Amino acid sequence: AMSTPSSHTPVVIFMSDGLADEHDAVNTARIFQDLNDQISSTTGSDLSLHVIAFGPGLDQRQLLNIMQSSNQGRIHSSANASQLSDIFIEIAKTTSDVANVLEAEIGRRISEAVSEKVSLEYLG
Repeated sequence: AMSTPSSHTPVVIFMSDGLADEHDAVNTARIFQDLNDQISSTTGSDLSLHVIAFGPGLDQRQLLNIMQSSNQGRIHSSANASQLSDIFIEIAKTTSDVANVLEAEIGRRISEAVSEKVSLEYLG
């Protein structure tokens, strides 16, 4: 997140079963608060923090505390793999640059792999 270009919004997705002890939840919230403060002072925008809770018996209070580490924090709940997939799609849709960044990175990696393969086979 710290090396995110200023033209993009840093995004962190934090997944938890919500069963951490209070000390772990407080430390995690503090870490995200420090990260958000650094990003905000560097880029002028807050970290887009998505906290995904999954499974039974989660402690919503702890996860809300972590989510509030950023003004752009959101909490999501998932009971199964299908809901988890839907959450990731929602995050990608609401984070304007995610799809473009992923598309560019995938294209770059495919191009590098093909170039390497061609170089090895034909120039080898």
